[in-house]
Amino acid sequence: MSLNVQFYSMVAMVGMGAYLGMALDTYHRFLYRGKSNKYLVFGTDILFWIFQSLLVFYVLYLVNEGALRFYLLLALLCGFAAYQSLLKSIYKKILEFTIQLVIRLYRIIVKIINVLIVIPIKWLIQLVIVILLFIYGVLIRLIHLLYNVVLSILMFFVRVCWFFVPKQVKNYLGRFKGILEKSKNIFLTTIKKAKNLLDRRKK
Repeated sequence: MSLNVQFYSMVAMVGMGAYLGMALDTYHRFLYRGKSNKYLVFGTDILFWIFQSLLVFYVLYLVNEGALRFYLLLALLCGFAAYQSLLKSIYKKILEFTIQLVIRLYRIIVKIINVLIVIPIKWLIQLVIVILLFIYGVLIRLIHLLYNVVLSILMFFVRVCWFFVPKQVKNYLGRFKGILEKSKNIFLTTIKKAKNLLDRRKK
């Protein structure tokens, strides 16, 4: 490797060391180890370090085609140590500020959506339901009113027609009505007797 490539490789590894420190703090900020399952924590830790190792190797491959030297590992450790001593507290404050800002923006967006979209839709649905119930009640009342009017008209015509019916026909209809009532009474008494007989047999 030429001196320029070695210099760029060392600068890249110092930067990746600082990046690893920031990535580790970010990872610990979002992973609640006390509340998470230990197997889940173990699996995510392995995935995290595999991803970071691949990323470091990819950067090294871009700089010097993947040539790994001992002094590059030292540069990586130096970058991590420099971050821990100089930039850790600042980065944590920036990270926390960013997280809180995103949470507040999310809450503001949710409130705006709720005020401008959700609440008007709820009011519109309630208004439509009230209008439909009002129309339903009006239709029911109109139908009931029409039924009473038609029934009254029919009863009026029946009474008028009954007035012009001959007496012989009226007497015949009266007898027929009496026969129907007697048949009805006989049928009901027969059902009662049959029911009483069944109750006696059960006892």
